Amino acid sequence: MQVRNSQFEKSLFNKVARVISGLEREVENELKVSFKLTFSQFRVLNGLLALGEASQRELASSLGVTPAVVTRQAEVLGVRGLVAQRANPRSKRENVLALTPKGEQAVVDASKLIADKQKELFSNLSLKDETAFERAVDVLSKELD
Repeated sequence: MQVRNSQFEKSLFNKVARVISGLEREVENELKVSFKLTFSQFRVLNGLLALGEASQRELASSLGVTPAVVTRQAEVLGVRGLVAQRANPRSKRENVLALTPKGEQAVVDASKLIADKQKELFSNLSLKDETAFERAVDVLSKELD
């Protein structure tokens, strides 16, 4: 019996979803092996690097996730000494988060690893194709924001 490819299987949407899933898996594996971080934890660290000190709500908004996600990740990162938490003077319900020196070093090193992995993964693309891909992703990102 011959299996037919559905329109969805042939669709650009499905191809993009598969590429994203593969890229996330590759990066997540590298982060786990080298830094014992999940991709979500890395995003929290990177968000704090960009924002400096931030409330959980501010960081969640910046990352496009719920405050609960930030709270869970900040607790884990705090235990590991990567993030410091203190009471938010403006809200009794949330904390203010900041990177520790150890956290700052971890996110800088992990960012370099991700940049190297990106370079490796895109090495089969010409500069023209890589630039076109980046432009297309930028356009799509703006549509989804």
